[in-house]
Amino acid sequence: MKARRMGAPAWIALVVLVLLGVVLSLSCGPMGFPDDWLTIRLRLPRIALALLAGSSLSVSGCLLQGLLRNELATPYTLGISAGASLAAGALILLQPMLPVIVFLGAGCAGALGASFAVWALAGAAGGSDAPRLLLAGVTVNLVGASLLLLIEYFSPASRLIEIIRWMMGDLAAVDATVPAFLTPFVAAGLLLCLPRSGTLNQLSMGDDLAASRGVRVGAERNALLLASSLLAGGTVGAVGPIGFVGLIVPHAMRRLTGSDNRLLLPASALGGMAVLLFADVLSRVVAAPAEIPIGVVMSLLGGPFFLVLLFKEGRRV
Repeated sequence: MKARRMGAPAWIALVVLVLLGVVLSLSCGPMGFPDDWLTIRLRLPRIALALLAGSSLSVSGCLLQGLLRNELATPYTLGISAGASLAAGALILLQPMLPVIVFLGAGCAGALGASFAVWALAGAAGGSDAPRLLLAGVTVNLVGASLLLLIEYFSPASRLIEIIRWMMGDLAAVDATVPAFLTPFVAAGLLLCLPRSGTLNQLSMGDDLAASRGVRVGAERNALLLASSLLAGGTVGAVGPIGFVGLIVPHAMRRLTGSDNRLLLPASALGGMAVLLFADVLSRVVAAPAEIPIGVVMSLLGGPFFLVLLFKEGRRV
């Protein structure tokens, strides 16, 4: 395993980036520097939502990359986000005016259901090793996306617009209700995974080697998959699916920390906060006074990153 010590200047730089993103988010936008009412009622909840969503999506992607030993693994490739999106989309079709906590719970339930389906499919195919889990995840992702398209097809025009708008991702928060409800999901996921960062190091080197070192492979992998599902599912239920955060941030942070998850997980959390804050600022100022959905901004940023990664891997081969 590549290990490298991340010095204090790098940690300070990450914190400064997050703080700079907070300042820009407070001051940028169609209305210029906000007054007290705008700051307290609209922009501070939005900042809190960006911090929570950025950290949870990046840590979730980092967990899956370590578990599957595949640097392209994300909550999307494993079907977790598809399950959360399907559950939330079905609720929007049935009753869009439900409380926020219902959508968060549905997102988590859908993510956990997708994780269980991935695990069951991999087991039925002959084992729960990383390649089978990844293939099962791709299958669940495709099925979930197809079912969501079916929901959209049968939705009336008013609900269809809401589903499509939600699918693009949205960090707008009228008050502190959404970040307040999302906080327990993120906290539970982080509390599950951060103490297991050393265990994740062992699992990322192979199940047999981890088992020979005393790791309860099945139980620990289930706990880390649960953490990833809580992080991704709660976030998708709150803000919609926002792609590429779980791919871009762990790769960037790995260049600073190496592959040691004891450093990589907290660095990814900080990096995810910074990335989503800056992306949110772009979404509000590029087409002002209109606002570009945050999911579109992240896709435009993540697409070139993915291509660069693909060509680099091709040169190594």
